[in-house]
Amino acid sequence: MPEGPEIRRAADRISKRLVGQEIEAIQLHYPPIQEFQQVVAESQVSSISTRGKAMLTRFDCGLTMYSHNQLYGRWTVNRRSTELNWGRALRAEFLTEGYAVRLWSATDVEMIPSSDEESHPFISRLGPDVLDESCTPEVIMEMLDGKRHRNRKASSLMLDQSFLAGVGNYLRSEILHQSGVNPHAKPKDLSEDRRRAWAEEAKRLCVMSYQTGGLTVPKEVAEKGKERGERRRSYRHAVFCRNGLPCLSCGTEVVREVIGGRRLDFCPSCQRTET
Repeated sequence: MPEGPEIRRAADRISKRLVGQEIEAIQLHYPPIQEFQQVVAESQVSSISTRGKAMLTRFDCGLTMYSHNQLYGRWTVNRRSTELNWGRALRAEFLTEGYAVRLWSATDVEMIPSSDEESHPFISRLGPDVLDESCTPEVIMEMLDGKRHRNRKASSLMLDQSFLAGVGNYLRSEILHQSGVNPHAKPKDLSEDRRRAWAEEAKRLCVMSYQTGGLTVPKEVAEKGKERGERRRSYRHAVFCRNGLPCLSCGTEVVREVIGGRRLDFCPSCQRTET
């Protein structure tokens, strides 16, 4: 599933082609939103933003298309002349003079009044968006210290969108590793320095992933991993999908646990339980 950085980058690409551009045609192919076809077809896209893993496409008619890619949804931006031959189901299509912007296969797509965005069932439950400027390490530190979060295991807390919106599976493994937090540790059991490292790495790595297109290690480290013949998933990260490989920090073999049906990779040496 695409995480916050990937959705924010997709929004950037789409905004470049739609916001402020003359849209020649809009087609809503997904049955749950087809009733809005006529009014949307006569509109232009005024802005596009993200909240965690959700995208909000706003029209100047006062409507917003809420979409969440889930596992299979995908946005594409292509020249109109490009032919796409694949088995995905088309949900929405925006055509400008030169480009076609399309949403495929997503099943969580709604049209809502723009004024009601904050009361949407998904958005209303979200915590701070980790990529927003207002979400600072200090804000994250306060949440880790708060009653609501301090008694929860790191492994589950990091995937809770009401804690930090936009963090998903690969970022969970990377943030916990690079801050030295054991997946089974709780904030209340960690030293102040360790909690602060957790908060700082959460912000730093999410911003880094957004800026680099998914890297959570320096570019030169990723390039060396690629030269060693590691898989793309492996060389782009410090521990995620590196189970069975040596930790880049200490050389200990990275191990994998499946927690709540989701894979989590960590270094048992770098992420020892604090005593």
